[in-house]
Amino acid sequence: MPTYPIDGGAEIAVNPSGGFGKAPLSLNFQCRHVRRMLSINSGGVLERGFAGRLHWAVLNADGAWQAPAVQPDGSQDCDGTASSAHLNGDGNVTMTFRSGQVPEKITFVLVIEVGGQTHWLKGPGGENFVVDVAALAAEVGGGGLGGEARVAPREPTWPELEKAKAAALLSQKVASAAKSDTSAPVVRRRRAKAPAMVNSSDLFVKAGEMQVEQGLGSIKWTATVGADEVNVFLEALLELSEDAEVSLHWGAAPSAGSEWQPIDTLPSNCKAFDDVAARVVVPGQARLVLSFKRAQAPKAPRWLSFVLYIKFGSGELWLKRDGGDNFWVPVPRHCQAETRYQHFTQFQAAEVDFEAAAWIATVLCLADAKALEWYRKSGYQPKDMAHAQERIGGVMSAAVSNAQDPRIRTLLRLAVKAVPRGSSGGGDAIRHGILNIMRTHGIKEGHRPGIECKFIEQWHQKLHTNSAPDDIAICEGYLAYLSSGNVDEMYRVMWECGKLTREDLGKMCQMGFKDHTKSGGRGLNFTPVHLPHMYNDVKSFLGLLKHVHGGSDLFSLCEACKGQYPDHESECLAFDIFHSRDDPFSMGKILDLRRRLEPLCWKRDILMLDVAMEEQLRSLAERSNVAEIPRDGLLTFIFQILEDLMMSRHDPSLQQGYALLQKLMQQSNKWTPEWCKMLHAAFDRIALTCTATADVISTALQNCADELLEAGSKPGAVFCPDSKHLGTFGEEKARCLTERVLAQTLKVFMPQVRRWSGLGPWEVVAAGGLGGAVGILQSCHELPTEAPSEAQLLVLETMTGWEETTLDDIPANINAILLPAGQAVDTLSHVAIRARNQEVLLASCDEEQQLQELRKLQGQNLRLQVSATGEVTWTATSEKSKLKDRRKAIAASGLLQVFVTQSKPCSHSEETMQPPPPPPSAVLKASDFTKNPKSIGGKSLHLAELMADGTYRVPTSATIPYGIFEQALKDKEVLAEGDMAEARKFLEEELAVPSSVRPALDAALGEASKALDAGDWQRALKRVWASKWTDRAVASRKQMKVPDKALYLAVLVQPVVHARYAFVIHTRSPLPGASPSSALVELCVGLGESLVSNAPGRALSASVEGRVGWVECGPCIFAVEVDVKECPYDLDSNFRPVVLIGQAINVHVYPSKPEGVFVPPGANAA
Repeated sequence: MPTYPIDGGAEIAVNPSGGFGKAPLSLNFQCRHVRRMLSINSGGVLERGFAGRLHWAVLNADGAWQAPAVQPDGSQDCDGTASSAHLNGDGNVTMTFRSGQVPEKITFVLVIEVGGQTHWLKGPGGENFVVDVAALAAEVGGGGLGGEARVAPREPTWPELEKAKAAALLSQKVASAAKSDTSAPVVRRRRAKAPAMVNSSDLFVKAGEMQVEQGLGSIKWTATVGADEVNVFLEALLELSEDAEVSLHWGAAPSAGSEWQPIDTLPSNCKAFDDVAARVVVPGQARLVLSFKRAQAPKAPRWLSFVLYIKFGSGELWLKRDGGDNFWVPVPRHCQAETRYQHFTQFQAAEVDFEAAAWIATVLCLADAKALEWYRKSGYQPKDMAHAQERIGGVMSAAVSNAQDPRIRTLLRLAVKAVPRGSSGGGDAIRHGILNIMRTHGIKEGHRPGIECKFIEQWHQKLHTNSAPDDIAICEGYLAYLSSGNVDEMYRVMWECGKLTREDLGKMCQMGFKDHTKSGGRGLNFTPVHLPHMYNDVKSFLGLLKHVHGGSDLFSLCEACKGQYPDHESECLAFDIFHSRDDPFSMGKILDLRRRLEPLCWKRDILMLDVAMEEQLRSLAERSNVAEIPRDGLLTFIFQILEDLMMSRHDPSLQQGYALLQKLMQQSNKWTPEWCKMLHAAFDRIALTCTATADVISTALQNCADELLEAGSKPGAVFCPDSKHLGTFGEEKARCLTERVLAQTLKVFMPQVRRWSGLGPWEVVAAGGLGGAVGILQSCHELPTEAPSEAQLLVLETMTGWEETTLDDIPANINAILLPAGQAVDTLSHVAIRARNQEVLLASCDEEQQLQELRKLQGQNLRLQVSATGEVTWTATSEKSKLKDRRKAIAASGLLQVFVTQSKPCSHSEETMQPPPPPPSAVLKASDFTKNPKSIGGKSLHLAELMADGTYRVPTSATIPYGIFEQALKDKEVLAEGDMAEARKFLEEELAVPSSVRPALDAALGEASKALDAGDWQRALKRVWASKWTDRAVASRKQMKVPDKALYLAVLVQPVVHARYAFVIHTRSPLPGASPSSALVELCVGLGESLVSNAPGRALSASVEGRVGWVECGPCIFAVEVDVKECPYDLDSNFRPVVLIGQAINVHVYPSKPEGVFVPPGANAA
């Protein structure tokens, strides 16, 4: 490390790092003895750090000052020629030059500002300092690798790896076969239930990729378990020169992050380096295999830990993974070990998956909340804790930068809030700091005589062996005691600052120091001796503790980022935000700063400051009274919160919603009814995305907390968490998300926007004027499978998941389902159609007050009415509605086709059954549909009618007629045993499809039959057949009193269209007050599944009056222009209805579904 003397006795040291390959070159400047040279005492201006900068420039060939081509990180332009790099509080600054931008030489002077005076410090003789950057780069590798950096060439395939994967797959199959029950008879009447098994596909082959520090490339790894050996394949993708030699310096460890242990048996290509490490050269800088024989597998390492050793000429380099940790690879020895360590495995990967991110957030947040134990009768040195805290911040910043999934980014940013900054150099300072206090004030220390204060003695031992963030709260409490002399004040402050109780204090100091004072006490449960003269020294010690174990508060982070800000203006803005942090107008400043910091969030301190700024904006938004903000101001307020979220989450759905809002703001028809409808759709889209994210995060965190509780309750557990901390952990953390603030703001604003659109609070998709008792359910999954004894009017909190319930029809005697506006149902979805056919009122309301009034009437009998304008009203009644027979209504609707004839009204026991005719062939092609109307279902028959008309284009179709399934099904006794799940499993896995079906499908479908080869078409067909015995289908037949044997299945086969958009049309609108000539159409992006299944959000819904028009492709009710230039699958495209032949078009709802259903590009499906 070269040093440059300053004229006057101080010096500046320059420490170079990086610079090899295409890695950036960092120059760290450290000022030494400047305070002493300028005779500045500890009470002076510099007590809180240096107020200075490097005034520097590039030195050209003529010795003149020249501005750099590109400013390095940590510097900013000063006057067009010179630049400034501001020192941090420790008198240090780092400038990072990117590859290709490293100058040959730079020159600088040191500028220090003290007490209103400015000191320009130079070298001996008043000369400017000159740094030979090229020489420093060569010293650390930048000039010693010889030649241009490139990724070493290699073969496109790796045969050894593919062979090992195949062997691992074979081992998996053998293991699975060994676990299967082969004692079952060949012919069996009932399929035995298989025991629950863990999917072991990932236990025989595991793979991952880890980034190398300073952007030099990555290391890909694959670990396989074969019949004879365990292999670890490593592939280096490093940008190095051709003459560099890459070696793997590795060791074995029992768990990730633990100490290396001696290696029992080295692979044949490795040599021992010392007692615990081995080294092997990576051939051609490309690929390496480490093999462990299965006979040695019990002694093979569970974890492989390594660093890269680069040798070039006379120089050498050591490379670690991005974040500064070793590379860690799990060696799959057996299933138990892998399942035991899977979460840590995923944390060590370069890209953390969702489950691992949930565990990281759970553990760190619970530890921060003192819900996890810090002390389990084990110790560590303070420097280890401080180093770990600093290191995990670096790992977290790398993980957040690499994360692409918005949910993972959300979890990791939650974890960042719970991580102290740490300081690799502050651990020893804690240990020496408490010793200095004890010796300065004569406190007894071991056998050294002095004042006997058991509290200080025990705390001294804790700081030596278990220093942790809770020492900050202990020090705060002790200071309160020194100031007041009241021990109760000490315990009060400890509780308020760190939630520490006397019980918590009693658990501390148990690693060899259970009773260091020989007094019979435990931990820190001692009343200290009142020594008020120690106050100032203990207060200074508190600053050290905060620096090491805290540093995550806003001011500390603003200070910590000095020298790392993108420019001086950003630094000033950060401190301005801190000083005006309670001003609502600071939200705009926070956004401005976060935009500036976003490119630098790969740095630990910058990321932590960015997270703190997001938290501050959320706090300001929560305190705002949105009810008092004018509507234009409220739009700006929503824009600010949304932009803040977008920078944190990188969520495409939020970005699309934001883009639509921007388009609306550019239009000239603001606040018109049509504009408000589009605004409402954009808000709905954003609210759904926010709610979904909060729900997913809450569920993931709660699942982890529940697993901790379950594991802690088992015998032998060393730790049992308190259920009061974990019972609602997921929900409490979800409340801390900015998504919740935005969703609540939109919930207040959206009803007003709907009124400005000319719409009322109610949206009715199925009308009915029936009565019943008010009931309340949280989810559609709670709907009864059988008709309740009395008629009910249900207030249902969520309708999401209707298609996943066991219900096919709405249970009889449920006369109304009323929903919050966020659960509104598409008018032409399956559940809405069923509601209309069953004469059930299905409606949503955006006024929480009206729904709350209904909830208060729970158990009371009401009669509901729907006006012509769609308003829902109710009156109390003493009459109880009778059970209504809906079978005739459903039968009339054509929803159910059964082969039943009935000569007179009677019970089903008197019905005579007429089965369909025998199948004319294994498959009927479309041209034969009209010839065999009793062998096919209603959809096939209606397609035949459309084909006969000749006006409409009909997709290629074929039908497997009634009777083929019955011919294939021979073991009918399996279905007669009553276990529907077992019956379905038997049909899907063991039933044989007649061999005549596939040739017949090929003949009937022609070229389209090739799509069948894209997947397991036989299993898909058998799943359709097995759907006759789903719980939902059985419950529906039971409700309608239809015998199982009366239902036959025919299967319509069509190729799936790679649709951009799909729609459903009712030629007679079902909406309240609609005229007989009004048609209703609903349009969604992608396949129609998201529309008919009532997926969250709304489809484009519009009505048209008048006769049918014509366009080039045929008859048309109305046309819709869709802007697809930028993204054809944009769910928030600008839909514009086009009037045809004088038709009156009324758009009811603009689209807001966050998700669509698509066929993957290039895929075929049938």
